Amino acid sequence: MDVDVNGEEEMPEEDDDGEEVETIPVSKANPEQSTSVSSSNKGKKRSRELGASTDKSSSKKAKKTGGKKKVSSTLKQLIEELLTDIPDGGRSLEEINESASSFLQLSERIDHAETKNEEASRGLIFSYFNFGEAVFKRYKELKPEFGKDGSEAIVKKEVRVAIPETKCSDEALRKKTERSEKVYKLFNTIGKEKIARIRSIPPSFILNLTADEIKYVMAEILTHKV
Repeated sequence: MDVDVNGEEEMPEEDDDGEEVETIPVSKANPEQSTSVSSSNKGKKRSRELGASTDKSSSKKAKKTGGKKKVSSTLKQLIEELLTDIPDGGRSLEEINESASSFLQLSERIDHAETKNEEASRGLIFSYFNFGEAVFKRYKELKPEFGKDGSEAIVKKEVRVAIPETKCSDEALRKKTERSEKVYKLFNTIGKEKIARIRSIPPSFILNLTADEIKYVMAEILTHKV
């Protein structure tokens, strides 16, 4: 028998057979125990969800990369062309290889090559190479005196001063410089003459190669056995 808050007795509930049935009001259940169990269940659920999410993420990465980055068919074609010798392939590039005396002239050659259709890939890549080579040589001249950072800053300023903004905006010059450095790094390593072997690969593909892709091409060319 229970007593309510007013001191009156409450009759116990009875089941269908007339026996008393003990009832526990929800409000009198142990709140700490309830909260603990709920928190524990939530914690376990979060752990399971986090674990499942991590497993899925790892699984996706494994499927996506397979331990190695997938090589595109265009990149494979580029490597194949660079490995294929072409008799007198460099003859068409002799005019492009003529010396230029300034950053401005080298930049203008890139602009000129971009407007041509014939030998577009080779001519444009060659022009970017020459621009990158000139920037790198100037950097090497300055480095002993000004160090790495100082030399880079001076070369950047010299290039900007040499090429008026009316001919090339800051953003366009930044892209041109980055692309020229990329092309120079690649073909200075595997051989400048291999530019003449490019036949079907659009210049935009080469100019937009990532650092990892450039290293991959270098490794494939340098370790190729004839």
